[in-house]
Amino acid sequence: MPVSDHMRRLLLDTIAANINEMVIGFDGTPSTNSDGAAGRPAIVLNPSVRVIDDSTLLVEALIPATEAFDDTIKEVYIQFRGTSFIPVARHTIVPIRKTTTNEVRIQLLIEVK
Repeated sequence: MPVSDHMRRLLLDTIAANINEMVIGFDGTPSTNSDGAAGRPAIVLNPSVRVIDDSTLLVEALIPATEAFDDTIKEVYIQFRGTSFIPVARHTIVPIRKTTTNEVRIQLLIEVK
């Protein structure tokens, strides 16, 4: 028997309430379901998290113009950090060159089924 719609929404709201860090990194290796941390982290951001519908979250953060990196950004790692950390998702992205002449807004859709 599938989980009820109410339980799925409760799960989604719980995940949304607990995501509190977005780690941007330089590691471009392929993402897997068992990734446990960001490779070569560049910056840790506090994302905003919004429930889009009954199965989708939008996780969003901005890297301000004041930040610049010598290497290109190639990964985004979402986690919950309390007394320890719980990985939520890791994504490799098209490399982005971040200088002081640009801002970068990272937006991820996470589908929970």
